[in-house]
Amino acid sequence: MKKLLIVLPFFFSACDDNVVSRTEYDVMLSEKKELEGLNDSLQFELSSLRTYVECLEEDNAELVEELRRTPSDQQ
Repeated sequence: MKKLLIVLPFFFSACDDNVVSRTEYDVMLSEKKELEGLNDSLQFELSSLRTYVECLEEDNAELVEELRRTPSDQQ
C-alpha cells in the first residue's frame, strides 16, 4: 500500500501534463485575438461595401429611368 501512495503522485502529475505548452497556448491566444480583430475590420469593410453597392444600384435605377424618359431619335 505504501508503494501505491508513493507512485500515485507521479501518476497524477503525469496525467496533469499539458498537451500544449503554455508558450504555444499564449501564441495561439495571441493569434486568435489578432484574427478576431481582422475579422472585425473585414466585417466593417463588408458593411461599407454593401452600403456602396446599394448606392450604386440606386444610381443605376435612376439612370435607367432617366434613359427611359429620354426621347430616342428614330429616323
